[in-house]
Amino acid sequence: MPANMTPRGYLRRGVDRVRHSLIAKLTVPPVLVVLFASLLSSQILGELFTSTHEASAEQHSEHFADAIVQEFQHAADPLHADVEPLLQLLCRTSDKVALITDRNYRVRFSCADDVRAGVAASPLRDGARVVHAGTDWVRRVRPISGGASCAACHGTLAPIGYLAVDAPLEGAEAEVREQKRMNLIGGAMLALVLSVMLVFVQVFLVYRPVRTLAKTVDRIRAGDRSVRLSTAAGDELAGLAQNLNEMAASIDHAEAELNRTHKAQLAQSEKLAALGQLLASVTHEIKNPLAGIIGALRVLESGAPPSDPNKAILGKILSQMERLSQTVVNALDFARPMEPAVVDVDIAELLDRTLFFVERQAAEQAVALHRRYVPDLAHAHVDPDLMKQVFLNLFLNAIQAMPHGGTLEIATRPVGTFAVEVIVSDQGLGIAPEHLEQIFSPFFSTKERGTGLGLYVARQILETQRGQISVESHPGQGTTFTLRIPAAPGTGKEQAHDAG
Repeated sequence: MPANMTPRGYLRRGVDRVRHSLIAKLTVPPVLVVLFASLLSSQILGELFTSTHEASAEQHSEHFADAIVQEFQHAADPLHADVEPLLQLLCRTSDKVALITDRNYRVRFSCADDVRAGVAASPLRDGARVVHAGTDWVRRVRPISGGASCAACHGTLAPIGYLAVDAPLEGAEAEVREQKRMNLIGGAMLALVLSVMLVFVQVFLVYRPVRTLAKTVDRIRAGDRSVRLSTAAGDELAGLAQNLNEMAASIDHAEAELNRTHKAQLAQSEKLAALGQLLASVTHEIKNPLAGIIGALRVLESGAPPSDPNKAILGKILSQMERLSQTVVNALDFARPMEPAVVDVDIAELLDRTLFFVERQAAEQAVALHRRYVPDLAHAHVDPDLMKQVFLNLFLNAIQAMPHGGTLEIATRPVGTFAVEVIVSDQGLGIAPEHLEQIFSPFFSTKERGTGLGLYVARQILETQRGQISVESHPGQGTTFTLRIPAAPGTGKEQAHDAG
């Protein structure tokens, strides 16, 4: 028992557990139904026995009365004096009491010790309850009419009197009570036997298979994929077991495939890591000599007179060397781990500084730069050098996508109080739908001379600073990149308003 739980609480928890268990839900309702049906049937049988017993007693009373009436009809004595000994004999040989009254309800003959002749019989109605010697009796009353033989003497065909037959109730009621008690005991025993049989059937046919299913699910969830259930029964539970077996096999297969894929990806990751280290070493060795070559070419180009035919050749060589230098820089950015130095930055100012480097190329390709900055925008909480690299990559891609000119639009907007967005839109060729999901993958590029690292590095830079980048493009209409970057807390009109 837990230390902080009282015995009552522990008992309540146990009761709740039993009440919500499957075996209780399967057995308690049917047992209650069986018990109710058995008790109801015993009650109905008791009522049927009572009515049958009453009908039998009434029939016996009728036979007793018929015997007495027949004696009146066949009596030799006109005053019926010879009937009284017979009446006494009939009463002694049965458990009934008989009274004979005249038409005025006064007793003429009686075999009851507590009823004397000449006394008015009361009550004289059929079914009445009377008392003899302190016990209850039920009275049956019928008229006495002898027909023509009685009319010759009494001068009328009307009843000349009444016969009352009293039957004792104590024995009959005791018998009825005993029968009801036996019916109740029998119903209870029947309910008990049926309940035990019902519980036995449900436990073995329903509860145990379901419990086995539950234990199998627990084992599968714990990692044992080899467990299987029997499906020999052929019922719904067997179908469920078959589905569970198939699910375990599917999970086992999926887990094996996942492990195989994981191992393959791990090997590929190790290979890419080694390749990255090699790439970093090679590019680092190339970068410094390449910078020297570019510097020398610039000196030669600047020192050559305009009429020198080699000046144009030097310019082309210098352009290709600068492109090669940019490729080396991208490769280094891809290979080396990023550790951003995050500070609060005016995003509009950072965008303008970056646009300065592409203004000449944009003018040469007739690309107009359109700025739409939200005034008093919150500062961004980013690394300015890394974000400058991201913006420069997006601007150059946009300009290159508009070889025949167009508009490059750069916009900013707040996103609540925790982020700002930069939207870079062009009117270029657009990106095919099948390429949208791959443009952020390393080494994927749709340009003939592209390395496929620019957008990948851009996304890596944003993710290291808790930012996001998304793209929307329509072929022939242009492309829009949306960058969501964290905002510095407590800066800008939007944040000041929200804080107030």
